[in-house]
Amino acid sequence: MFYMLKNKAVLILLIFIFTGCGYRQTNTQIRDVGFLKFNKSAFKNYTVLVNNKYKFKLDACVEKDNKDQCVDTTYNNLYEVSSGNLDVKVYNGQNILIMEKNIYVGSSNTVEINLK
Repeated sequence: MFYMLKNKAVLILLIFIFTGCGYRQTNTQIRDVGFLKFNKSAFKNYTVLVNNKYKFKLDACVEKDNKDQCVDTTYNNLYEVSSGNLDVKVYNGQNILIMEKNIYVGSSNTVEINLK
């Protein structure tokens, strides 16, 4: 009788160990966004249209620092977009379409677009 009780206790202990106490680990993604970075000439203006919905300007340098050098305010800026497929259109200063590109931006990824 004692051995049967001991075997049941060992069996229950083994089941408890192998099931891991019901512990589960999950990963939860909080934000589903990516970023666009534009490499451009400091002396040119551009207008960017994303998914025919969001429009913003990439201005030419207009500020000067202490050494009389032009400072580009859009240098190394990241523009937050929703992740997924994007239709990006870029217009020059005369509103002429110079680039249209379909790109995929993954979550937390940065895609660089060269406009030089």
